Amino acid sequence: MHFCVKFIAHYYGYLHILFVLFDVPNEKYKQIINSMSFTFGFTQLKRKKKDDGTIPIYLRVTIDRKSRYKSTGIDVKPDQFYQPKKSRHREVRKTCDNYRTINIQLSRIYNKVEQRRMELIKRDEKPTFESILELFEDKKTGNLISYAKEYRKKLKEDDRYWSHRKMGVVINNLERYLGDRNVNLSDVDADFLSDFQRFLLTEGGPEKKDGSREGNSPNTVRRKLQRIKGMFNQAKQSKKNKHDPFDFFEKVKPEEVEKVKLSPKQIDDIKALDLEKGSKLWHTRNYFMYSFYNAGIRFGDLCCLTWSNLIDGRLKYRMNKTNSLKSIKQQQPMLEILNHYKTNDTTPSDYIFPLLERKYEDGDTLRREISSKNVIVNRNLKKLASKAGISVNVSFHIARHSFANYALKKELDLYSISKALGHSNLKITEQYLKSFDEEKLDEDMQGIFN
Repeated sequence: MHFCVKFIAHYYGYLHILFVLFDVPNEKYKQIINSMSFTFGFTQLKRKKKDDGTIPIYLRVTIDRKSRYKSTGIDVKPDQFYQPKKSRHREVRKTCDNYRTINIQLSRIYNKVEQRRMELIKRDEKPTFESILELFEDKKTGNLISYAKEYRKKLKEDDRYWSHRKMGVVINNLERYLGDRNVNLSDVDADFLSDFQRFLLTEGGPEKKDGSREGNSPNTVRRKLQRIKGMFNQAKQSKKNKHDPFDFFEKVKPEEVEKVKLSPKQIDDIKALDLEKGSKLWHTRNYFMYSFYNAGIRFGDLCCLTWSNLIDGRLKYRMNKTNSLKSIKQQQPMLEILNHYKTNDTTPSDYIFPLLERKYEDGDTLRREISSKNVIVNRNLKKLASKAGISVNVSFHIARHSFANYALKKELDLYSISKALGHSNLKITEQYLKSFDEEKLDEDMQGIFN
């Protein structure tokens, strides 16, 4: 694998040198490189083999070494599928019934993709799976997959990055579940949802190396179905669908999951670590502790904080997840952390913490950068936990859980905790604190009997 990557890197490097030597225009160079990163052709997926020995033929589209498959609706036996010397793509042999009709159909599919490829090269656009596979979509507005993609596009236009991204996963699940079936919005009912739910529970997970899949957890299935519910709400509002298939549908029961949190002692152990000032671990501890002190600021929000968010001794910012406004008075521990980052050259528009290197105009690029930084910070948090002798699987988000647990131990009332966490109602907070109640009950019982 390492050799392949090095070979490709050298190969593209040599190409670049040749293009420079022969004075190939930059636009032409980009067109050639874009076309080389995109290949397509027909293949059979052996894991889809049917009882009669036939295997479906799929169009395989590969972009930047990642592949997607689209069914052609054609099933033939493996020995009937071959690559003729004078053909650009694989065909079926004359021994196959209706071979002429099938080969014409395959040629039409191939030519359609080739035409789109040439259009993209002419417009100097990099191919994407969406730009290729949309050629085979049913354009009827009532089609389930078509409308799901339309809904996802609107999520992106509304700058709902994570909803847009997660809806993409749901669409992939729906496409795998449906296969070649053409289902409209009006066809979706409680029975359809129940069957799709069973599909998610048994094979909704990502594909493994051996081609098998595991099912999603009940909680993941519930979240995926909630996204479909949101889509149907939108369809109803826009009058593209009149009925709500969720009216008589029963979701799988949620699993109780214990929220991971740090105890007050573990928080103190992290604070007490002797770290070199300015080191990566030192910065990481500051990020985590500042989040903890401020009721568990989410990592994405922390990254985007600027000095203009500090007004009259309060931190005021709008949460990305809920778009609600937070205002937190800065106490001495928070101010001590802030003082490490404020200099004489600091301007109101500067980021407080050195996590993002520049301002990003594009929301998708910003969130990808935040996601990348989150991975690095979580890695460093695990190193901090190890140094402090903490065996808990630490991530940045547990600063939020740890604050909630700490507030509960300090006997803050439910309303104050809910307000601090930025929840829209007390029921959400009650559910959030549910997994922490058992520990508090243990302490109360100990007080009774000791």
